[in-house]
Order: sequence, then C-alpha cells, then structure tokens
Amino acid sequence: MKVIKLNLLFLIMLTLFSCSNSKVKVSSNDNYETVNFPDGSFAYLNRNSTIEFEKNFTNRIVKQKGEVFYEVKKGNNPFIVEAESGEIKVLGTKFNIKSTKNEIEVEVESGSVELKIDKLVKNVKKGQKAVFKDVEKSIKIAKAELKHKQWISSLEKEFKKLGKEIVKDSKKIKKESEKIGKEVKKEFNKLKKKTNN
Repeated sequence: MKVIKLNLLFLIMLTLFSCSNSKVKVSSNDNYETVNFPDGSFAYLNRNSTIEFEKNFTNRIVKQKGEVFYEVKKGNNPFIVEAESGEIKVLGTKFNIKSTKNEIEVEVESGSVELKIDKLVKNVKKGQKAVFKDVEKSIKIAKAELKHKQWISSLEKEFKKLGKEIVKDSKKIKKESEKIGKEVKKEFNKLKKKTNN
C-alpha cells in the first residue's frame, strides 16, 4: 500500500513538473533573437525584448515585452499577442509591435491586425501605424514608418557575419585536422619501420 502511494505521489509530482515546464520563454538581452513558432510563424526580437508562449502553441498566444517583429502564418486559430499595454489579434500578416507599460505602437507591413486596449478597438491595415499612449487614452492611426527594418537589417548582418566566421573557423579546423592527420600518419610510419627492423 505504501509503495502504491509513493508511486502515485511520484506520478503527480512528475505531471506537475511537466506542466510547469510547458512554456517557452525567449529573452534577447543585449542581442537580437529569432524564434520559429510550432505553427510556422516567426518572431524577430529586438534587443532587450522577451516573448513567452506555450510549447504546444495550439492557442497561438504570445506574451511580449519590448519590440518584436512577427511574420504570422494563417491558421485555424487567430494569432494573439498580449503586450504590456494591449492585445493584437491577427490571422496572417507581417507586423511590428513596440510595447511598454504606458504605450504601444503597432506597424503593419502586410495584412491587417486588430489592436485592442481595454474597450478601445482599431483595425490597422498594411502601411498603417497605430499608437496608444496611456496618457491620451486613445488609439491614433498614422502612416507606418517601418523603423523596425533598420534593426532587422542589423540582425541579418549579424547572422551573415556569424555565418562567415563559422565557415572561416571550419576551414581553419579542417586545415589543422589535416595537418595533425599527416603528422600522425608520419609518426605511425616511423613506428612501423622501427617495429619491422
């Protein structure tokens, strides 16, 4: 009876542990980060930004702090971003969200999104920017400036630079391993001659 209780307790603890680890959290700190979601959507995190979502991603809900550019694939469920100041709902689009506790800015590169802050709701279309400031208590629509393209360009340059460094380092490693291989073969041949004599 004691063994059954211990096994049951262990099973419950294991279940609780696996449930508590069902979230994915990505923070960019002083770097840029990219995230591939299970549904095929992407997120590009600007520096000092964070996103969090469920591993299985069936609800397609992302919690965000900071600035993130999204490329959302169409799906059965709407893609929802819960930012510090409001909620953005989409079906398939490319857009940038810059969020703090008191302000949110959403720029739409393609498609459209719905920005919801408390009872305020605005549809934001391709080429538009929506700005909400807590002080003003309203959502203003303006022409998108697409400033996020600057930091995404920096991110792409960093990836290219990293790729070149990896290729360069792999060539160095290949040369070194070939050199070591020749030295080992030379020493092996010397040893072979000594044992034959």
